[in-house]
Amino acid sequence: MEGKRVATAGNVRPRITPEAMVAGKKPREASSCSSPPPRTQTMRFLLNGALCAAAFALAACNSSGGQQAPANGQEVEWIGPDGPEPYDPNITKDRRLAGDVLADVDKSLRIWVNITLTGNPAKDGSTLNIVEADLRRKVRAKLLVIVEQLETGPPINRQIAAAALGFSGDPETLSPLLAALEDDSPDVVANALLGLSVLADPDTPRILVAAELEDVNQPFNVRSQAARALRAVGLYDLGEADRAAVIRAARAALGDANEGLRPTGAIILAEVVDTNSVPELARALMDPTPLVARAASRALARIGSVDRKFEGQAARALTAALEVVDEDRVRPAVLKDLQALAGKNYGDDVEEWVRYAQKLP
Repeated sequence: MEGKRVATAGNVRPRITPEAMVAGKKPREASSCSSPPPRTQTMRFLLNGALCAAAFALAACNSSGGQQAPANGQEVEWIGPDGPEPYDPNITKDRRLAGDVLADVDKSLRIWVNITLTGNPAKDGSTLNIVEADLRRKVRAKLLVIVEQLETGPPINRQIAAAALGFSGDPETLSPLLAALEDDSPDVVANALLGLSVLADPDTPRILVAAELEDVNQPFNVRSQAARALRAVGLYDLGEADRAAVIRAARAALGDANEGLRPTGAIILAEVVDTNSVPELARALMDPTPLVARAASRALARIGSVDRKFEGQAARALTAALEVVDEDRVRPAVLKDLQALAGKNYGDDVEEWVRYAQKLP
């Protein structure tokens, strides 16, 4: 960057300082040195694929609201959030420190992602525990640096910091992670949601996370991570506002054009036992995507099992599906769910299943 940089409305982001995080103070305003990337519809599953770039953008972009090196041997003032500041040569060391911290954390994050996506839980469980313990140690040791990078760093730094903070296990990180849901970069938002799912703090406001799942303008990686976070923080004993927001978001996901979101909508509706969604789930049994149909089948069986007043509706929807769903990829799942719902096993005898369902109120 050349010359001065003045914070404008377009590049100002709320900053939660380390002091505010500890003391519970309101965040102050700080400037971001990078223009956020445009929102993208690129589908990413967990973490942004560019994580390993770490914080080396710090060399070109001051992520801590700091200064630039002097040009031609002249002192350069930095117009920071609190006014002009004189050039400080130590800022280069601070940048390098933050970069080293995030690069180290990123290596462990990549291992964690690889095990999570491709590993065998029974085989790799102990390895995953070791990696998570390593991440927890690294993040806790440099917690304030990582929080600062989430608040003021360039996009790639914010992405890594957002994903990493959840591994701290520190409830104090809930506030900066929630603030990151307002970030201009969808990839930072997605990783903040991942951080929330790893943190799994029961005090997480479900209504804020559900809003990200419901927002059809958000890319797939944001919405899928929102669904993951909702399930991770728990969907039991919800307040009225949280429950309404979660159900609305789950229904939106169930009816979404993206087949990757529809199963998560069914699963969430099952977890909150939304009996009003039984008709929508019955229609989802006919979804051309087998994964969606199987998720709808499991959801109907759970709702009917938890609230027996709806056992009949669930059973009739499942028995009706037996004759029309994919014989190889969906029908076995429907039969299994019928057995779980009924507590009986009529095998492949459709007529017996129909008689069972018709007897129910």
